[in-house]
Amino acid sequence: MEKKVKLFTPILIIFIGIFVLSSGVYTVCIFSSAFAEWWARYPSHYFRACLAYLTNLIPFSVAEMMLLLILPLLAVYVLVAFKYIRENNLKKYYACLRPLLIIILILVSSFLGVFGPCYYRNPLDVNMGFERNNVTAEELKDTALCVIEELDDIDVKIRNDGSTVYQCDYPTLVDDIKKSFHDFCADKSYIRWYNSNPKLVSLSPLMTYTHISGVYSFFTGEANINYNYPPFVLPYTIAHEMSHQRGIAREDEANFVAFLVCINSDNNYVRYSGLFNMLEYLLSALKKADAAEYKSFVNNRLSDRTKNELRAYSVFFEKYTESAAATVAGTVNNAYLESQGQSAGSASYGLVVDLAVAYYKQKT
Repeated sequence: MEKKVKLFTPILIIFIGIFVLSSGVYTVCIFSSAFAEWWARYPSHYFRACLAYLTNLIPFSVAEMMLLLILPLLAVYVLVAFKYIRENNLKKYYACLRPLLIIILILVSSFLGVFGPCYYRNPLDVNMGFERNNVTAEELKDTALCVIEELDDIDVKIRNDGSTVYQCDYPTLVDDIKKSFHDFCADKSYIRWYNSNPKLVSLSPLMTYTHISGVYSFFTGEANINYNYPPFVLPYTIAHEMSHQRGIAREDEANFVAFLVCINSDNNYVRYSGLFNMLEYLLSALKKADAAEYKSFVNNRLSDRTKNELRAYSVFFEKYTESAAATVAGTVNNAYLESQGQSAGSASYGLVVDLAVAYYKQKT
């Protein structure tokens, strides 16, 4: 009598169990921010830190390598699987199918059980102890003035032939940001430090067509950085992706943590990056709130140096503006963010201005 071939082996059943457990954790987090906060601070932190430590041993982006290999590997898998199906060889087909199912279960479980719950933890303003409200055009303008004052103080210190260029190599820049991030985490319980180096994406010039300056890959624990953007974008992007890496999932909150990390750095260029990127968000919000006030503000309040930096960025981005890749990436990212409770979708990045206004109000 021929032995019956089974798909569900003990190892596959174990990973199904992990998936069910992760789904349960994620579901509880959706309905309980207190549980989600605890999970983000403790179990999730240890999983994220462990994954980051492991991939930190590899000098290149594991996530990028996986994405580059996925299509050819999938093509080979389909060919092999169809061969076994045509041969009616169920044993070899199941042996081929199980690893694919296990990989899918690992990827989905790592999101549901590790990073996904971080979207439902307490809001950052609650953890930081200040009040966040909807802001007016006047408040945006006042906050932008505070940022400009700080920006102008640093601006003259980092000029090189009229351009802003960081005067160090990438490893040194990362070390400066990591030091500032370490200091930021030192007296806080809602975010915890661990050492991990952000990875530069080798295909950054192509990545720019998606309008993505960086991405945190939850399945490898890596902060991946697009190096092709103008220099002033890079430090802020590094700090933003490192914020995701440490459990700050919402985009506006990761932006705000990146801002705080940057402006408290000992490196003038890192501080400049944080202030300039925040100014861009404030100006964008002011333009939507009051177009006339925005125009007057830009003409009368911005220094020529700041205007030139904005113009240079616009010139850089011209070739990337009309991009099918950006449309697809934006649609996917918007749907993803909405699915995680960020009703504003991709626009949630700009909600950082609410936090910035509250922060500067608290300082005065």
